[in-house]
Amino acid sequence: MYQIAHKSRLLRQILLLTFSIVFIYPAAISAQAKESIAVVDLEGRGISALEAATLTDRMRSELVKTGAVTVVERGQMQQILSEQDFQMTGCTSDECAVEIGQMLGVTKMVAGSIGKIGATFTVDLRTIDVGTGAIINTMTRDYRGEIDGLLRQIEHISWELVGLVHPDELLEQLRAEPARPLEEVVTPEPRRPEPEPAVQPAKKSGRGLFWLVVLAAAGGGGYYAYTQGLFDTGPEPISSPPDFPDVPTP
Repeated sequence: MYQIAHKSRLLRQILLLTFSIVFIYPAAISAQAKESIAVVDLEGRGISALEAATLTDRMRSELVKTGAVTVVERGQMQQILSEQDFQMTGCTSDECAVEIGQMLGVTKMVAGSIGKIGATFTVDLRTIDVGTGAIINTMTRDYRGEIDGLLRQIEHISWELVGLVHPDELLEQLRAEPARPLEEVVTPEPRRPEPEPAVQPAKKSGRGLFWLVVLAAAGGGGYYAYTQGLFDTGPEPISSPPDFPDVPTP
């Protein structure tokens, strides 16, 4: 009975270990591999603070969709900063962004502004390394149209910040490519070796020339013999009868 219980306990431990290796451990490794990012509220220049905050929230949500980074949500940021008695409002400098990043325990901060000049909106973003305080990436985008069109622009920019292409943009690129017809691959039939001729052309022509010379020589020799009368023997002359003695008449 003790052996059965011991084997059952050992089996459960093996199953638990297997489950941890297959499911929990890879998820933990993946989470550790992702960089942690926080986004400071974008500064509005020519647009209201509410519109700038709305566009910032869209950027955070889109960064989460990429799955490439771990993003600190706005509510979490406010809670952590309030515990440190720190006001995030008006924090637009790189030094302030680095200070917030240190409090949040992230590796990178995203800061920037959205301005409007005439009928053109401009988005200026920068990625700051919290450890060194250096700007490691900058991005600008100009947009002409209604302000709600900035939502779409922010979505694409968020994917570019992590080195990815927005799915819709990738789909548009694929649609823009010309259709490539499928080429049928035809395997050529193996060629059978052609049988060699019984008489090679060069040898045949040489042999014909040899017989032509022989016939010409024979014809010339015959013509010469004919002209010399070698072939004209004529009929042999008949010899005259022999002389018989005269016989007296009785």
